[in-house]
Amino acid sequence: MSQITAESKLRTPAEAAGDYKGLLVRLMSRQLFAETATAEVFGKAVTAGPTWADKYLAAEFAAEEARHSQGLYDLLIDLGEDPEAIIAARPDADEFWQLDLNNWLDIAVFNFTVDRAGSHQIMEYRQSSYLPWADSQEVVLADEEDHYDNGVENLKEFAKDPKKLAQFQTIFNRVLPNCVKRAFGRLAGPDNEMCLATGLKRNPTEVIVNRYLAEMRGHMEGPGLKFPPIAAFEAIKCELADSSKEILLSLQA
Repeated sequence: MSQITAESKLRTPAEAAGDYKGLLVRLMSRQLFAETATAEVFGKAVTAGPTWADKYLAAEFAAEEARHSQGLYDLLIDLGEDPEAIIAARPDADEFWQLDLNNWLDIAVFNFTVDRAGSHQIMEYRQSSYLPWADSQEVVLADEEDHYDNGVENLKEFAKDPKKLAQFQTIFNRVLPNCVKRAFGRLAGPDNEMCLATGLKRNPTEVIVNRYLAEMRGHMEGPGLKFPPIAAFEAIKCELADSSKEILLSLQA
């Protein structure tokens, strides 16, 4: 463990051992939770989508998220883990992401909110010291970029109708705090320190969250979407740095 540093490049599962392997498996398991739950959301969206174009995109996104999930599944098997047991421990997709999967607007908010959070984590993982994982993330990131572009377009479309934008805002107030908590985890602690020391990720959680929130703000300002109140994050015990709170407070109703 002490020999693995931020500059290390581990090329095989056999090189990942001890505390490093334990943390690697936890990070990959958390990503597997998110990817499989997201695949199920887009699977539901095939039914919920109001137009054939919406259904077609949802089916395409579901297939891509399933491929991302399978890639992690295979990597975990290589590490000697049981991915089926990991997936079985995950809450149902609607509970995991706090969504009504029969409501197209919930899915549109999800598309705008959650995919980009995932992208900011993947930006870290593609630079991971564990190369089998890092090398697999380039195509994942490209897919997530396309998903988010669609989410931004959905927001712009809903913003044309003040009533629909108000509904979008209500759902966003529920989904974003849960997204930040699920996607980024705890703000600090031994695991975060070990991630940085061993190169499993390159930036502190605070930096990653702020990068995400600042980008989201750039897309929200034009359509008129606001950040949820800080109380919405506190209500679910979502940890926020003071710098993150400043970003959230910069775009409030």
